[in-house]
Amino acid sequence: MKGVIMAGGKGTRLRPLTCNMPKPMVPMLHKPVMEYGIELLKKFGITDIAVTVHYLPDAIKNYFGDGRDFGVNLHYFVEDTPLGTAGSIKNAEEFLDERFIVISGDALTDFNLEKGIQFHEDKESIATIFMKQVDSPLEYGVIMTNQDGKIIRFLEKPSWNEVFSDTVNTGIYVLEPEVFRYIEKDVPVDFSKDLFPLLMKEDKNLFGYQAEGYWSDIGSLQQYRQSHYDMLNGLVNLPFAGEEKEPGVWVGENVFIEDGAVIEAPVSIADGAVIRKGSHIGKLSVVGKNSVVSSGSSLKKTVLWNDVFVGDQCELRGATIANGTKVEKDASVFEHAVVGNHCTIGRNATLKPDVKIWPEKEIFEEALVHTSIVWGKKATKSLFGSRGVSGIANVEITPDYIARLASAYGAVLPYGSQIIIASDSHDFSVMIKQSFIQGLHSSGVHTVDISPTVAPVVRFSIEEERLEGGVYVRFSNPTGEKQLMIEFYDNKGLPIHSDLERKIENAYWQEDYRRASFDRIGKGAIQANKHEDYISALLEEIQEKGIQEAKFRVVVNYNHQPYLNFIPNLYNRLNCEILTAPYQTKPEEMASFVRVTNANIGVLIGEAGETLRLITETGEVLDEETMLALYVFTAFSQGKQKEMAIPVYGSSALDSIAERLKGKLIRTKANPRSIMEVGDGVLNYQYDAQYAFVHILEIMAMQKITLSELVEMLPDVHMLREYVPCPKDKKGRVMRRLMEDIRDNNVELLDGIKVFHPEGGWTLILPDVEQPVFTVYSQNTDPEQAKQAASQYIEKIQLYQQV
Repeated sequence: MKGVIMAGGKGTRLRPLTCNMPKPMVPMLHKPVMEYGIELLKKFGITDIAVTVHYLPDAIKNYFGDGRDFGVNLHYFVEDTPLGTAGSIKNAEEFLDERFIVISGDALTDFNLEKGIQFHEDKESIATIFMKQVDSPLEYGVIMTNQDGKIIRFLEKPSWNEVFSDTVNTGIYVLEPEVFRYIEKDVPVDFSKDLFPLLMKEDKNLFGYQAEGYWSDIGSLQQYRQSHYDMLNGLVNLPFAGEEKEPGVWVGENVFIEDGAVIEAPVSIADGAVIRKGSHIGKLSVVGKNSVVSSGSSLKKTVLWNDVFVGDQCELRGATIANGTKVEKDASVFEHAVVGNHCTIGRNATLKPDVKIWPEKEIFEEALVHTSIVWGKKATKSLFGSRGVSGIANVEITPDYIARLASAYGAVLPYGSQIIIASDSHDFSVMIKQSFIQGLHSSGVHTVDISPTVAPVVRFSIEEERLEGGVYVRFSNPTGEKQLMIEFYDNKGLPIHSDLERKIENAYWQEDYRRASFDRIGKGAIQANKHEDYISALLEEIQEKGIQEAKFRVVVNYNHQPYLNFIPNLYNRLNCEILTAPYQTKPEEMASFVRVTNANIGVLIGEAGETLRLITETGEVLDEETMLALYVFTAFSQGKQKEMAIPVYGSSALDSIAERLKGKLIRTKANPRSIMEVGDGVLNYQYDAQYAFVHILEIMAMQKITLSELVEMLPDVHMLREYVPCPKDKKGRVMRRLMEDIRDNNVELLDGIKVFHPEGGWTLILPDVEQPVFTVYSQNTDPEQAKQAASQYIEKIQLYQQV
């Protein structure tokens, strides 16, 4: 049997450690991580090994040679252009003329390969994936198997609302040569995105083997550090370099430890290192070959590579220092800071937590470094949330951060693109918008500023002008959280796809910015009339004269800022009598105001001009479910729309409305893009308060009915909704256990887990994309049965967090 080590990765998320080193050569306890993979294959008798290389291949070839020094035979296959994980092994097809096993050159594992190979043989599988359960499956391919181990569902890098298990693809595969028939030569092909889904579609024997043991993908700086700690703590069944001089203290050859030095297990000290008296090597620290730790210096949970010099009285806490770097006297390097090769950290300098220093840089004496000297620092979570990028104003969202984010966005847009950019009226929003504009201009992207305005106008303008995209900046503070939000739109005016979000994130983390020459920078324009175009477009959709003749009296509650001034203009065009309530008046007070003034309708508009709640003339405040039913009725009642998207949790009673009015409902994921994609444009009931309102007024005017009478025409659409707290690192486990419980049920996995009950009704378990919480929806004609079904799953969610 032969082996394959995939060793072509750049390791961009490990920068600056990988700026001049391929990812498989990153050291783990003094030897390249790929060396552990070679040793594992050799342990199970696999010595004929193909190595696929792409990035800095000579570094790998020069170290391992033909493999004879490691007891194996290595055969190298070079990718001139990236061909993907599966495409890379296609190059080795002639060599791989028998069953073979594939492992990643940048993964650390002690799996029993023999057991997985035997499983593959027993199942007569064409491809077997080694699987492992993890706390957070978002960065991996999530797998679900049937009871026999055959893979029945596979999803690469899901978001939390798509996660159906915490069992993931480890990148270790046993394959038959037959798979090459499904891999096109010289074309990028990925195992997870292309080959495995194709094998499932062809109903080939694709199995998942639940491996036991340790596995870690060394894909991030955090995981790189954690894997060192795991090895030192004895969690990995792999041989260590050096001799265990005392419990937990591994020491190489020719190590010089002076009397008076304190060594606190577990630690690993490599060949030729010098530890001076008065120094303290704290637990979970690693000292590389020929490195020196001088008197009075203290290391805790720190990884030093080779030839690092640490001067007197230095303090290193949770740091990673690459080859040949000099840390001078009295310097301090704090948690999660990373210093590349051959840097100098000057006397009494301080590197604050999370700082990254690129190779061959010099930090001057007494410098206080709180940001990376090359732009940006790796975020601890994705930049993008459910609605773009957000954070606390002038704390997490600052002008310098936004300039970098804009540069990353500009880098993924075609040079010379033109985009809409806008903000609300808040001073901080305006400042951030200006920073964003400058970042875009520096990358050669042109901007059209239509501020101040709302998100629906931005989306409308992108679609109307046929521009490349858009950005909307707004301040959000309904409950005092002082959040600044930046939303991104594509050339159709839709929130950008998650693929583009990842590209922006990659450009940001890798600092891969495009800088236009000084005479080709982007230019800015200002358009102040887009509200008028937007209002005209709305009025063209409705029977304007009929609404004018109705002379509706409207009580409206909205933020009285310049960016929302177009709202009274719209109402005036419709001949409405406007009565305004103070902003943020409570709905109950608004209801009273509507009754007292004999108004026809009360309107509450969200701060972004997207969300709408209505109050009937009798003072009833319509809830979210009723508003959705109202939208469905309005959309189909006059035949203007043939189909409409609603979120997956929408009441089944909505289908009766659609059927009666000869419309079609399409249930989608509960996010703006999925809902807006259905239809002919970006004008949308659920995310454009003005569009929804004028159409509801039209129904009332044309049918000469009150809002209460309109609501009475709707079926009962209420359902049970409960929120269940759950830590983020437990969500995957909970979803897997739930899927195991309901394996034989009628289940829909469009968004979360929707279980249809045999006796009727359904329950939806939906993990929140950002917050540590599940939402459980339950619907049944019998409210008590809905409550019982919800309680059953709430109890399971709570239980599976603990076990």
